[in-house]
Amino acid sequence: MPFTPFHLGFGVFVFSVLIFLDPIALLLGTILIDIEAFMRLILNINPLHGILHSMLGVIVFFIPTVLMSWGCYKIFKLEKYLRKFNWGISIVSSLIGLFSHVFFDSIIYPEVMMFYPFSNKSGILLGAISERMDYYLLVILFSAGTIILGIRFVVKRYRNRKEKGNQLVDQSTQKN
Repeated sequence: MPFTPFHLGFGVFVFSVLIFLDPIALLLGTILIDIEAFMRLILNINPLHGILHSMLGVIVFFIPTVLMSWGCYKIFKLEKYLRKFNWGISIVSSLIGLFSHVFFDSIIYPEVMMFYPFSNKSGILLGAISERMDYYLLVILFSAGTIILGIRFVVKRYRNRKEKGNQLVDQSTQKN
């Protein structure tokens, strides 16, 4: 994708549906692999997507992605807001994010060798949907994921308030 943040749409949607995943590893996974494209852009190397936009890239990037997620949990004390950090869940989340990036790029870029080093064939998914539709799909996934997460947040707050109200009622009946 020329504009990397579009990849976040898939991560937001997947996390909204599979809430047990590590959102940091998932979201980092959806964008970190574009470090290769960024470096190739700076160094004026074509094509922008090389061998790291493949299964090899997923293998190379999943360990740094998990370590960065762990670091974010520790530095920003995310366990106050998210589930406790779990190495296994973080690994799965990063793999999902990284693979999704390669998948969506392989639809619109002919140079992406999705299954490298297992296969040198490029363009396996090229043109499966149009580039415009690829972008639309990621925007729709981002929007749907944001709405689902918003609904989850509102429902959780409502339940917490209701529970606090029930606790107050219980305390007042115990005093009588």
